[in-house]
Amino acid sequence: MRDRPNAADLLDITRETIERRILPALATELRYAGLMVLNALANAQREIEAGEAPVGAELGRLARFYAEVRTAADADGGRAALERLNRRLVADIRAGRLDGNPAVAKHLLVTAADAVRESNPKYLAGRAIESGA
Repeated sequence: MRDRPNAADLLDITRETIERRILPALATELRYAGLMVLNALANAQREIEAGEAPVGAELGRLARFYAEVRTAADADGGRAALERLNRRLVADIRAGRLDGNPAVAKHLLVTAADAVRESNPKYLAGRAIESGA
């Protein structure tokens, strides 16, 4: 078992320290760089907090779409299977085999929304797009 503070706690402490103590002391020309660092730390923290749920949800949707039976958890958490199914999806889209398929459109929307929830959660605030997780 990991001790406290864990990785998410450490990122929170780091972000708070940069925001409250370092950023105000930065020269104007370095402020943007400081804000970019804060944003990167926040993204990393949200990714850690979400864990593998978005990956599992995306894999589940694609496996159901392609009627593939998922086996016990892969050593890589299903990432190889997800990459394979995403490549198949891309090839099918490019070939026009999925044109007009509402399940594909919904999958892409939910997958994109999950990514935005990690990278820029304020953007989707108040918007009703379901989560895949």
